[in-house]
Amino acid sequence: MERKLFSKVIMTMTAAAVMGLASCSNENVPMGGDLTPHGEPTSMKLVLDLSGGAYSRAIQDDNALDVEKKIDNLNVYIYDANGIFEKEHILNLANDFEEGANNVWTTNKVLEATTGKKTIYVGANMTDAMKQIMKANSAQALAKKGVGATLTEITGNNGFVMFSTVAAGNTLKATAKDQPANIPADNQVTVTLQRLAAKIAVGMSAQMDAPGVKQGAAGEITGLGFLVDNINKMYYLTYGGVDGNTPAATDANMLVADYDKNNFEFATWNANPQFKTITPGTAEKANWNTAYAAENLTTDKVIEGVTRIVVKGQFTPKSGIKVDGVAPNYTFANTDGHITAGTDYYMFNLPEAGGYAFFNKTDGDDDAKVKAWLKHIGIADGQLDAVAATKVLYPKGMNYWWITVDDNRGDIKRNNFYRADIKSIWAPGRNNGEFGNDDKGDVVDEKTNITVQITVEPWNMKDFNAELRP
Repeated sequence: MERKLFSKVIMTMTAAAVMGLASCSNENVPMGGDLTPHGEPTSMKLVLDLSGGAYSRAIQDDNALDVEKKIDNLNVYIYDANGIFEKEHILNLANDFEEGANNVWTTNKVLEATTGKKTIYVGANMTDAMKQIMKANSAQALAKKGVGATLTEITGNNGFVMFSTVAAGNTLKATAKDQPANIPADNQVTVTLQRLAAKIAVGMSAQMDAPGVKQGAAGEITGLGFLVDNINKMYYLTYGGVDGNTPAATDANMLVADYDKNNFEFATWNANPQFKTITPGTAEKANWNTAYAAENLTTDKVIEGVTRIVVKGQFTPKSGIKVDGVAPNYTFANTDGHITAGTDYYMFNLPEAGGYAFFNKTDGDDDAKVKAWLKHIGIADGQLDAVAATKVLYPKGMNYWWITVDDNRGDIKRNNFYRADIKSIWAPGRNNGEFGNDDKGDVVDEKTNITVQITVEPWNMKDFNAELRP
């Protein structure tokens, strides 16, 4: 007689959102034809706790949009005591669950399981590739398997992908067949979900002309916006923990030596990347624009591997060097209004000039004028070529600043809501928002671009203040 490996399971789910469900299941046939039974038939309850706590921040959330807390389909993955995949249950909440008190949802049918020690994960709105990863790997291997998912795939209109980062590890006991009302405590399995994505808002509660906001060179800053760059695709679904025992979270790019650009998504720097508007004087943080990112954790904190928030703005210097006369009798005057807003200009930062000095592009492209000015401020003849080469071009007056979140020195963690309030801006900033060769080797502590203060609220909110520095 053929032994039936799986009997019945009851699922109880806690949620604050109305969710979706049809049920089917897939049995695992071990590679090599190993049909060793995983255990005797039994029944269990699965409690999906989305109401709060350290890891369940997905559903009851006043800071979340409907699509961010929507659940259509759930996938339940069961692994045996050796970590070998046993069973997948595919569930649709609308069809197979009944709503009870306190946002508890209970399956209206039973599902199959077996006795013995188990590792159980649950995902919501998962991609097909993630489902295959769950079935093709042992429970232990999952904590080292990069998912390769794009940001669009985990933040889609059909619901954000969520996952029980830490598994349940119950030892399931034998029960009478088809007795959902008599499930022992050992068979009541609790897991919690997190969104795989992180949410990022950048705003500015202060007015631009408030004291202390504009720092550095005198001038006007307009047209602020932000985007998120260097978004990871190779984070892991699990952290390898069971029953709330969470090892340190890891991902596939812990060290810059392991960094692979193919595993990251970037802004379209060569094709007019789309920035989200930052409006100074917006005190109501709910009105700030938001973007998303994926988890990105690093050990060495080298900027190249860290996810960056890029802020852009047009900076028009209050004054520029006006050049009159003809060679060799040029005259130079630092003149208010000499740099036109929205035009290209050059910047020098020299002690001999008293700090910053700006040239319009026409004069800055004229090597004779530039070197005559350098001699005028006291640069020695033998240094003229080298110092002239330090000029920096700002196309259309655009400046850029990087923000790295103050979460373990730049880590982006799943299901966190990072909210940055710009408190001051030092101009000029960078002349390019894209990571370049000159940035290689820089670490977060050396070019952090921000100072921060953090408070924690739901989505797992992390507020911090940003001081933009070049």
